Amino acid sequence: MSAAYKIVVGSLAIAGWTGLGCLLWAFIAPKQDRLLEMRMKEMTENPERMAEIRSQNEMMLKVLKDAAETKVNITNKPQWNSR
Repeated sequence: MSAAYKIVVGSLAIAGWTGLGCLLWAFIAPKQDRLLEMRMKEMTENPERMAEIRSQNEMMLKVLKDAAETKVNITNKPQWNSR
């Protein structure tokens, strides 16, 4: 067999398996309305988690507000480096 034939067959096999995986994922994954229903159920069942999420959102909004009020790029500050 030639090298070109092997490349074509290998590419088709990879494309086929990828397509099959995407198709199965589309059938198995929950739909958008089901995801929304699951999130709403989680929120009502776990008020501690909701309070934590709410406080995280408040902190993030405060950081964004502070960043919007200044002309300094906050991502260039040394404490933002991961080292």
